[in-house]
Amino acid sequence: MTEEKKIPRKKASKLTTIRNISPSIDGPVRVLGIVVDSSLGAALVQDLYDSEVDKAGSIWVSVEGTLELKKKYLIIGDVTTKTVKKKKEARLNATIVHPIDTLNIEQYKEILEMEDKVLKTMSG
Repeated sequence: MTEEKKIPRKKASKLTTIRNISPSIDGPVRVLGIVVDSSLGAALVQDLYDSEVDKAGSIWVSVEGTLELKKKYLIIGDVTTKTVKKKKEARLNATIVHPIDTLNIEQYKEILEMEDKVLKTMSG
């Protein structure tokens, strides 16, 4: 008999706003953002999902290659930290980066709200 190898299932990424990301988050996160600064291997991304636009956060994202300025992306990755001036800052280490310039953000939010209502109804 051969023994089956068990591959641990990776946690699903949680859609969140950038301002809710902290170094204590465990597991992958998913954000919708627009690139406001970019260089090879890193990009500063501002939140598109946050409903309070004036309070929307931004985060440095480690990426392979370069992201285009003013382009919108869906980014999935793990939260890491970097100490800057004796203060820990959250960073995002991207594992998946997908362009979303044609995505209607408002419609996307509505769909997620409907999905949440359906899941709550189904669970009783």
